[in-house]
Amino acid sequence: MDSLVFKKFDFKKRSILKRLEQDIQNFKEELAGKGAFYSGYNITQTFNLLKKSAEEILQALLDTYVEVGKETGEKIVITHENEILNEVNSIAVSEANRVVSKTSELAKSIRGNNPPEVSSFGTNFLVDARDKAEILIETTKRRIKNSAPQKSFTDEAFVIMQIGNAFMDKIWNTVYVPVIQDFKLSPKRIDKHNEGRFLMSEVANLINRSKIIIADLTNERPNCYLEVGYTLGVEKYNHLILCAKENHNPDSPTYQKGGPKVHFDITGYGILFWDENKIDEFKLELAKKIRYQLTVIEK
Repeated sequence: MDSLVFKKFDFKKRSILKRLEQDIQNFKEELAGKGAFYSGYNITQTFNLLKKSAEEILQALLDTYVEVGKETGEKIVITHENEILNEVNSIAVSEANRVVSKTSELAKSIRGNNPPEVSSFGTNFLVDARDKAEILIETTKRRIKNSAPQKSFTDEAFVIMQIGNAFMDKIWNTVYVPVIQDFKLSPKRIDKHNEGRFLMSEVANLINRSKIIIADLTNERPNCYLEVGYTLGVEKYNHLILCAKENHNPDSPTYQKGGPKVHFDITGYGILFWDENKIDEFKLELAKKIRYQLTVIEK
């Protein structure tokens, strides 16, 4: 690891771990003050604190590469791509082991209690960590490429939406596919048009090259918001169309308090809300949106 990156990251890591130890101590003292035992439930709470610290440490590593790049004027996220992925792998495995080991240690100190189920933590944690690193690298590459704005795109329309839901599959087949094809564009969805490579890289590639990007935010899928974030991050605002089911609009009479909704960070963006009982109207409005965005792109 580059010496400047190591120094900055090491400082952040030690700060996070120091705060963690204090948080755990405060938690124990709070329980003691209430006359409560440090039970199996409390071990699970401690596990969550440990897990959060591990996530923060990985994020600190990625943030440090970005910071050092800004300070040195070097495109360090690009030039150190393999190093970043290797470091993320190494630290993710190390942090996963630390969390499991520390949780088990605390649990064994309590008579009759077993550690919470954490056997799958390492694998899931590693996948999530690599996803974050890949997204950072892909986004940075695209930002650099955007210094010379792209002027040509494929005749593809990439649709971001929930996958594996029968109702949403019906919307894909009856709305998105035919409307997109009416504009002589090729509709793409990641589960139907991937090449078997790292999935986030393929998503990024489809977003980068597609002329139109439609994101249906129905059912609050985290991956959909992640992909919208990437689209905005690479500054493809003029190519993006946001949609969602009508009852996800907090201002709609069909919205149910506590139910699924479009989240606050993009509510200011023009969103096309659709009613499943008025599909023909949705198709017409979607066609208008696509036509308008194509005009903007051409200009």
